[in-house]
Amino acid sequence: MKSITHDYRVTVPLLTALIVSACNGTATFVGGDLAGIGGSGFISSGTVTGFGSVFVNGVEYETDQSTFSIEGTDGSQQDLRIGMVVQVSGSVNADGITGTANSIQYSNELQGPVVNLQVLSATEKSFTIMGQTVIITQSDTGYEGIGFASIQEGHVVEVSGFYDQNAAIQASYIELKSATFNEFSEVEIKGLITQLSGTTFTIQGVNVDVSSVSVFDGFDNGLQNNLLVEVKGTYDVGSDTLFATEIEAQDDVFENADEAEIEGYITRFVSNSDFDVNGIAVDTSNISTLSLTLGLGTKIEVEGSIVNGVLVAKSIELRGGNAEISARVDTVDVQSNSFTMAVVAGQPSITVRVSSITRMEDGAGNSDDYLSLSDDLLPGDFVEVLGFEDGVTTVAATRVKRESEIKDTELQGVVTAHSSNSVTVLGVSFLLDNETEYEVNDSLLSSSAFLDGLTDGVTIVSIKDRKPTEDGNPVGTADSVEREN
Repeated sequence: MKSITHDYRVTVPLLTALIVSACNGTATFVGGDLAGIGGSGFISSGTVTGFGSVFVNGVEYETDQSTFSIEGTDGSQQDLRIGMVVQVSGSVNADGITGTANSIQYSNELQGPVVNLQVLSATEKSFTIMGQTVIITQSDTGYEGIGFASIQEGHVVEVSGFYDQNAAIQASYIELKSATFNEFSEVEIKGLITQLSGTTFTIQGVNVDVSSVSVFDGFDNGLQNNLLVEVKGTYDVGSDTLFATEIEAQDDVFENADEAEIEGYITRFVSNSDFDVNGIAVDTSNISTLSLTLGLGTKIEVEGSIVNGVLVAKSIELRGGNAEISARVDTVDVQSNSFTMAVVAGQPSITVRVSSITRMEDGAGNSDDYLSLSDDLLPGDFVEVLGFEDGVTTVAATRVKRESEIKDTELQGVVTAHSSNSVTVLGVSFLLDNETEYEVNDSLLSSSAFLDGLTDGVTIVSIKDRKPTEDGNPVGTADSVEREN
């Protein structure tokens, strides 16, 4: 197939700073992880969704001749993990779904000790690292050496992900670096230099002391306020000071790119024709009809070109999705790239379609490796699925993860029918009884108050059916029903 390549140089930053004007008129770094690298041809920034080659943003990149940079050092494809946000430079073929990577870079967003760990919901938690908020989820974060349930305060973790509209990092990958934090634990942070005085300054409110750094990489004009940098070192909690061992200047200027694919969150939104992704303005004038429901905090992938710092879109796709399923696999159909899930015996099976954009994870081994539909997934496996409803009983998956154990059955989606004794989602009806709990925004409601608030075809609910050994209820009877915002 003919490759699309270009002759001129493309320079895109490793970390794109989203700069906003504060009340006092000074610039403040609030995040924005647009990845990218110098080089000619096609560039892509997004999470790794699969292996064999490397899948990023729905493109399968051939990597036989690729170079890999992992945290600034030479690496290999074996150093990558599902969920890592990477930067690809290379070419894409005319089919739009295959290509060749000249180079792939990975650099984490943050590393340090977990503090202020909070449970936001049954499937979402937050914590801070050196004052930076990190949000993890059970369904959309990849884990290595640790899990959603096992993360604890004091753990030292590496974080990869995207900044959202609130300057919180929505983690796509978490790796345990150490079970305990001490004065020798390595930490990392990125941001703008502020309050520079000699060999000290602050980054995102953290004091930084660079008096012990002997090599300053990329500082042609020395340290300066508002310069974007990455700092590594050790952290003293008492003085809130990072004692740097390494510091590197980062490029924060966009130059033109003829072909680019960018994944991230909408960080500013006025309308479908006026918004930013990862802090970059998006021009949708070349899209004749944009029927997607977009908004602040929506996760998307934009394909287009970068012209004078503006991402000129030719296509936009949603990422994530409101449909979630946790249940056993019933059948696998490799030829149609799909499998079915029998959520409740005697009820319709749900068909799950996978594609090149589906993030495939295997949590049944020692680590969350790539899950192959053809080689790994079997009937009876317990999987978690995240995606978009694509019919009465069909989900287009954006993430599939095989679990190592049987868990509670869960189903989330738009209510299509409900009554005083049942609720139906994705064609599957769950019975309601006197033991069913009804919840909205962490508050319990009576069954009548809850059901009165449902609108068929509009309201999204999450249904949990715990294992009978835990509650004694028959399979197919909801233990809890929660109305989602």
